Amino acid sequence: MFASYYLINEEFAIVKADHREFAVHYTTYGENIFFRQSWERRVAIVEENDPCYWITLREQRIGGICIEPNSLSFFFLEPPFTDINQVLLKLKQLLIQYSNLNEPIRVYGILPYQTEHFLRLGFLPTETRRVMIRPTEIFESQDVGDEFIVELPTLEHLDKMANSCFNAYSGADSIGYPEKNTLEQQKQDLEYYFTHNKEEILRASSSIVFDESNGNIIAVCLVSLWEGFPLISNISVIPQYRGKQIATKLLKKALTVLFEEYDVVRLFVTAGNPAESLYFNLGFHPGMEQTTFHLPYRNR
Repeated sequence: MFASYYLINEEFAIVKADHREFAVHYTTYGENIFFRQSWERRVAIVEENDPCYWITLREQRIGGICIEPNSLSFFFLEPPFTDINQVLLKLKQLLIQYSNLNEPIRVYGILPYQTEHFLRLGFLPTETRRVMIRPTEIFESQDVGDEFIVELPTLEHLDKMANSCFNAYSGADSIGYPEKNTLEQQKQDLEYYFTHNKEEILRASSSIVFDESNGNIIAVCLVSLWEGFPLISNISVIPQYRGKQIATKLLKKALTVLFEEYDVVRLFVTAGNPAESLYFNLGFHPGMEQTTFHLPYRNR
């Protein structure tokens, strides 16, 4: 953790900021990349313990950052200052000086108009994601076919669901899964889902699909609650069952059930995931991308 005031050079400094005031400025000058539905929801993303600092030039505030050893996030500049490169060079030097160089240096939440500047300074992208949003809507009944059985997910299905999700995100298809894809990780994710999403409408809008011939779960669609609105937290179909519009039908079912109580549904998608075209064709609107970067050892 840095001190409350740190002089980077004779002109630039970072100064500890009140987290609420920092959140107001970040929300004002940053993009609403998560489609948060209210000002208070947007401001609340900065928490009291976050390492918030103003960036100053000759004692005048020009932007803000959350920074600590090995980590940088919530980066923004305020008009009329626009020289991103000049600021990032100083912040990179600061990170290198105070980070544990045996561990990764990571930068989070970088927007498209900022990415070029990080690339110029030797940072490399780790992952790019975006949120997509769509109004709920009533669709006609979605029949997945006589060879499949659709049920509501329960804890009794957890092991089969974990196997299905593990298979769906294995190999080249792992691009859509944000964690390391192991069977144990899938079980932990599902345990968390069942513990934290007990509302009846969330379960009613979620689905699992069995292959009647072998009893295996071949598709999963889970709906959770995030910031007061539903989120498609898992939608997966194992590879050999794709191309049958199963995911589309499960999403339409979710949108129909949720229409009773909610106006919109959101989901996260990783850049390069073929599922993004499925969501787009189903009417989901793409938000702005944000990228996580890391600084390779050779560029430090």
